[in-house]
Amino acid sequence: MPYLPMTLLKKSLFILFSVLFAMGFAQKRKKPTALLTKEDFTHPSTSVVFPMLWSGFQRESIYSYDLQDKNIAVRYGQKLDKKNKTTFTLYIHPKEAVDNQMIRDSFSSYDYIFHQISNKGMDIKPSFGSISNDSIKVNYIYSVFDRPMETLDFFKGVKYIDKSSLLSIYECGGWSFRTLMSSDHMTKDQLAELKDKIENYFGILDIASKKHLPIDKKPDIVLSSVVKRDSMMTHAVLAAAHAKIEWLGKNLEKKELLTGFNDMKIESEMYAIEKMVEFYKAHEKDWTMHDDTKKYFSEMARIVDNGRIKDHIYYKYDGIINYEGGAARKDDYIQFKIDKDISENTNEMFYKIFYRLE
Repeated sequence: MPYLPMTLLKKSLFILFSVLFAMGFAQKRKKPTALLTKEDFTHPSTSVVFPMLWSGFQRESIYSYDLQDKNIAVRYGQKLDKKNKTTFTLYIHPKEAVDNQMIRDSFSSYDYIFHQISNKGMDIKPSFGSISNDSIKVNYIYSVFDRPMETLDFFKGVKYIDKSSLLSIYECGGWSFRTLMSSDHMTKDQLAELKDKIENYFGILDIASKKHLPIDKKPDIVLSSVVKRDSMMTHAVLAAAHAKIEWLGKNLEKKELLTGFNDMKIESEMYAIEKMVEFYKAHEKDWTMHDDTKKYFSEMARIVDNGRIKDHIYYKYDGIINYEGGAARKDDYIQFKIDKDISENTNEMFYKIFYRLE
């Protein structure tokens, strides 16, 4: 696609991130509104304080996306000289529902947007972390990467400059918290240290404590319309969904289930796939199947029988899964798919598990 001039780029970025950030909420503002205050700002719903000055950073703006100021974006900046500046923006908003793919979908959306507005490719590799205390645990996904960003140039008009960048997305129960930063001069290690300071000062654990997931209830399951094509597809996919719920319930701590599904562990998806294929093999003769269903399960059975479930999951989720050996094995798995006649249809998403929040 053609690259956008500076003004259009800023407008496109604003629209794209606004859609990602504020969609789906009642009582939205017609457009984001700047909150013009020169004092420390306290977020009314979580009591998080955003000071005018913090650790050498000046608060530059606060934008509100709803009438109650629950959905906000707060930007800080630190300028060393004309050419060297570090900025970070903190996004916080409530959730109406939480599903097991939410944090992955969010990371993938940012990846897509960054590539759309860049003049070259980027290597945005996910890393995984957690912070906890005695009562609660927050899991998150983050990436530190070089990102080409458009800047004005007196002679060239517009040019792209690589900046060290960091994106982090947290599972905070009924709240979403994200950090996006960039710097002309900080190293990637320094950005990671800044991330840790932000987590501590702005109270990620306190935010996550405001609204827990209702873990005394079983999560709901939503199925893709494709699943409804025949009984085998419906029952086998439900077997996978129930297996995932079972695995998460048995293998995660209660204090992390309170904040999110943490469905980045590859073992939960492996268990779900194994149970799905087991169900298919046990009930293969019970129902008449659509040709596409037969094809899908025969291919999935070949993946399972050849011990390639982990590689399949890594490929299916485009690497946004906690599997250290995935990248090194990707090319070999692609060749395996060719040799075993396995189609891209095996990458379809057929269900999500979720909680509705009051």
